[in-house]
Order: sequence, then structure tokens, then C-alpha cells
Amino acid sequence: MKTPSEENRALGRRFREELWNSGDLGVAAEILAPDCLIHARVPFRTDFARGPEALGQLVLFYHMAFSEVRVTAEQIITEGDTVVVRWTACGRNTGDLLGLPPTGRETSTSGVDVLRIVDGKIVEGWVSWDTLSLLEDLVAPETRDGEPGEASPGPGFLSLLARLWPRRA
Repeated sequence: MKTPSEENRALGRRFREELWNSGDLGVAAEILAPDCLIHARVPFRTDFARGPEALGQLVLFYHMAFSEVRVTAEQIITEGDTVVVRWTACGRNTGDLLGLPPTGRETSTSGVDVLRIVDGKIVEGWVSWDTLSLLEDLVAPETRDGEPGEASPGPGFLSLLARLWPRRA
């Protein structure tokens, strides 16, 4: 029989690896409480954070924009009803991303989840991730061999930011 700490650790791993790698929206329904709230800043204005269905739509959105998705829980720490998951994620941008055509580039980012668990379900979470590294991978100029070069906040980056955060009239 698993201890509560082991069960919470497994739930944290399912949240970050199984859900995001598989894109199986049924996993969200299994591991998230119906009124779960995930506090996260995503690089566009929308609410993907309230409940299993909403989070499942965010996962689906990323799977439409990125193929070869690989998410790895690098470290998991548990204390009481809290699980902290440090993770890395990679994927290839093969789909449209908010009106931007696919680049075909490999992307990489990392982050940390802090998840609160009650009765075997995630009821609240805080996600902090390196959005800038993902954006830099997408807009870095290409070198002669077609690989992304050194990223800089040049016109490509500013254009991407303008599309992600349009000014309100």
C-alpha cells in the first residue's frame, strides 16, 4: 500500500508527464478536482485554468502547435498535501501558434508546478515556467545550416509579442 506522500508524488508525475506527453484529456478528468484552479501565466490572453476540461484544452492547444512533445519530471518533492514538480519540456513547432506559421524548430523550456492535493485530486496549482525560452526558440534567426542562431529581442521577437498581446482599443 502506498503512503500518502507516494500517492501525491505519483499524482504530480501524472499531471506533468502523463497528461502533457499523451495529450489524453481523460487524464485531466481523473487527476483534477472539478473546481480545480491552476494559476499560470500563459503567453496569451485566455482562461485555460479552471477545471479539468479547461486544462485539457490547453494541453490540446499545445499538442496542435507542437509535435514530438516530451515532458520530464526532473524532481518531485512532497510535503503534506503539497507536491512540487520541477520539469523540462521539448517539442517541435509543427503547427500554427496563434496565427504564426510553424517553424519546424525544436523548442525547450522548463518550469515548476506547486500542486495542492485533497482526497487524491489536484484542487489547486501554481505553474511557473520559462516562457521566454520558448519564445526565443521560435524567433531566433536561423544560421546557414538552418539551425536556430543566437536569440535576441529583434524584430521577430517583437512581432511575436505584438501578436500575443494585442493592444486594446
